[in-house]
Amino acid sequence: MPGNSPLTHSSAPLISLLIVEDEPRYLESTRLLVSQYVHAVDTAVSGAQAMALLNRRAYDLALVDLRLPDASGHDIMAYIRQHHPGCRVIVMSGDSQIDSAIQSLRLGAYDYLRKPCEPDELIKTMRNAVAKLQLERDNARMLQQLEQSEQWHRLLVNTSPDVIYTLDAQGAFTYVNDSIERTLGYAPAELIGKDYLVLVPPGEVENARWRLNERRTGERATHNHELQLKRKEDLLSALSEHTSADHVVVELSAMGMYRAVDADHREFLGSYGVARDISERKEAEATIAFQAYHDLLTGLPNRALFKDRLGQAIVHAKRHGQTLATLFLDMDRFKVVNDTLGHLVGDGLLQAVAQRLRGSLREGDTLSRIGGDEFMLLLPHIRGRDNAAFIAEKILASLKQPFNVEGHEIFVGISIGIAVYPDDGDTIESLVKHADIAMYHAKDSGRNDYKFFTSDLRNSFNGRLAVENEMRHALEKQQFEVFYQPQVAIADQRIRGMEALIRWNHPSRGMVPPNEFIPIAEDCGLITPINEWVLAAACRQASLWRDASLPPITMAVNLSARQIEHPQFVDKFTQCLRENGMAGRGIEITESTLMRDMDGSIEKLRKLADLGVEISIDDFGTGYSSLSYLKKLPIHTLKIDRSFIHDLNGHLDNGSTIVAGITAMAKGLNLNVVAEGVETRAQLDYLSSLGCDAYQGFLFSRPVAVDKATDLLARQKD
Repeated sequence: MPGNSPLTHSSAPLISLLIVEDEPRYLESTRLLVSQYVHAVDTAVSGAQAMALLNRRAYDLALVDLRLPDASGHDIMAYIRQHHPGCRVIVMSGDSQIDSAIQSLRLGAYDYLRKPCEPDELIKTMRNAVAKLQLERDNARMLQQLEQSEQWHRLLVNTSPDVIYTLDAQGAFTYVNDSIERTLGYAPAELIGKDYLVLVPPGEVENARWRLNERRTGERATHNHELQLKRKEDLLSALSEHTSADHVVVELSAMGMYRAVDADHREFLGSYGVARDISERKEAEATIAFQAYHDLLTGLPNRALFKDRLGQAIVHAKRHGQTLATLFLDMDRFKVVNDTLGHLVGDGLLQAVAQRLRGSLREGDTLSRIGGDEFMLLLPHIRGRDNAAFIAEKILASLKQPFNVEGHEIFVGISIGIAVYPDDGDTIESLVKHADIAMYHAKDSGRNDYKFFTSDLRNSFNGRLAVENEMRHALEKQQFEVFYQPQVAIADQRIRGMEALIRWNHPSRGMVPPNEFIPIAEDCGLITPINEWVLAAACRQASLWRDASLPPITMAVNLSARQIEHPQFVDKFTQCLRENGMAGRGIEITESTLMRDMDGSIEKLRKLADLGVEISIDDFGTGYSSLSYLKKLPIHTLKIDRSFIHDLNGHLDNGSTIVAGITAMAKGLNLNVVAEGVETRAQLDYLSSLGCDAYQGFLFSRPVAVDKATDLLARQKD
C-alpha cells in the first residue's frame, strides 16, 4: 500500500493465522495478501479440516467464511469462542442475510467483511488486527512483570476495559474500578457508598433489581445479561457532538459473596460483578437492521418493510372492516435528469422529492422507495376513494414548484396508480400489482396524473404483456414489414422521397397498426432493435430501387431517442450504409421524439451530416420549436405535424397562422418544409401559396407495401 511498507516474513510478528475458505482461488489470493503480516498461515477448505487444525493448536487470528460445504462458519466461531477465546475472528462472507451479520457480532467477530471484499479493505483489517494483538501482547508482558504484587492486581483491574465493582449487602458500592469513569463519566469516589440504583434509568429498575446486587452463585448466577446504565450529565456534554444517547448498554456478569456462619448457615456479604460496554455492538446491530429494511439514499422504508407494513394493514383492515389504499408513484422522465445532469444531481433530486412527498402525508402513512425513481405509498384507515384521491392531488400539487439541486432548477412530474382494499385486491401481491397497472395507465394518459385501478385495466395490461411477449419473437419470425409513403414535391408533383414505416403482420390479428405496439416497444426497450431492422430494410430497398434505375429519391427513416443515445449509434448507422452501398446523400433521418441528451445528439447528428446525410425534424410544432436548438442542429428539413394540417380542413383561416409561421421560420433558416397528413386539395393549395416544398398524405398515397411503392416510382421513370 502507498505510504505503508508491508511486513516481510523476516519481520512479521509471531502471530499464527487460520484461513477457512472453500473456494481454492479465493483462498490462495487471500493467503498471498495477508501472509506478509503474520508469521504462519494454515488453510482449511472445509469445516472438518478447520476443526482438526483447531484441535491440534491455537491460533491468534482466523479468517472464516460462513458458507462451507460441510459446516456453518458460525459453528466454527462458536468452537473458537469456547476453546480458543484469545483468537480474533474476521468473518468473510457473501451471505446478504441480516441475521448472519448479527449472529457473527454476537459470537464475538472482530470484523465482518462482505465478499468479494476489496484487497485494500482486507489488508487494512488484517493490519489493524495484528497491531491490536501486538499491543495486547505488549500489555501482557508488562502484566507478567508486575505479577505477585498488589500493584499488578490493581493495575489489572483499573486498566480493564470492563467495569469491575463490589456491592455490600444493602446494594451500595464498596469498590468500583477506574473504567467506570471512561464508561459512565463517574469517578470511583463519587459512587462509593451510593446505592447501585443511581446508575439505573427509571425504565430499567425492574430489570436491574437483584441483577447488579446478585445473591446467587455458581450456575444460577447472572451471566451475560444485557442492562442499560445512565451516563453522568458531564459526560453527556462532552459526547454531545458524537452521540445523543444518555445511557450505555452493558453485558453484565455478577455473583453473590458469602461468609460461612456455621455448617448450615451463610451470611450474605454483598456481590461482585463485571459490566462490559456493548453499546457499539448494539449500535452496529441496529445499523445493520436499519440498512436491511430502509433505502440508504432517502432513508425511506424499502420494498421489504413496505410489504411487511402493508401485510399488517391488510390484517387490521380485514379484522375491523376498514378500507386502505396502495399508491404506486413513478417519476416522469427521471432518466432525463440522470442522463443530462449526472447521477449526483439525480440522487439529490430523489432525496428532495422524498422529503417533499413526506410533507404531503398523514401521520401513520408509509412512504417507501422501492427502487430507481419508483415509490409506494400505504394509506391505512381511509373512508373511501375520495381520501386516496385527495392525497394524490396533494402530492401532485406539492411537486408543481421546481426543485433546486446543485444549482439546477428542475421541474418534476409524477404518475400515480391507486388500488383500494378490498375492492381492487385483498392481498399484498394483488394490491401492488393493480396499483402498478393503474400507474401505467396514468402514464399512457399523459403523465403527471393519478388513476384508479379498474377491471378493464387488468385486461388492458394483460393484453399489453401479451403484445410485448409476442413482439419479442416477431423479429426472428419475420413478422414485421416496411411500408413506404411517398413525399411529393409540390412544384412538379413528383415523388422526391419515401418515408419507411413499420407494420406488424401478426399471424392471427392481421396487420397491427404502429400506435398499438410502438409505445410498448419504447417502454420495454425493444424499440432500438426494431428501428435498426427498419433502417437496414429501408437501405436495402433503396439500393434495389437505385439498381433498377428508378428515379432517385431520399429515404426517410424514423429513429427513436434510445437509438440515437446508443454510444455506437453513428458507427452502426454508417456501417448499414456501407453494407448496402448507399451514399450518405440518399438517406434522410426523421425523428419523432426530440433527443433527451441534446448536446450529445447534436454531435452525433453533425457527424452524419458531414457524411451527406439529410436530417429532418418530424412532428415539428408539437414541442420542439426552440429556435436556439434549431440553429444548433445540423438539419435540412422541418416536417409540419399533421395536427396543424388537419386544422386547415374546410377553414383555411383556422390554424393557418401556425402553419404560415412555421413555414416562414423554416425559410428564414434556409430549411426545406414538408407537410404531413395532407388529405384535401384545399390544404395542398394553401401550402403551395406559403412556399411549402413537399407534402405527404392520403391525397397522393397512403403508406403502401414495397410492390405498390415500386409501381409508384416506375410511373415517374419517364
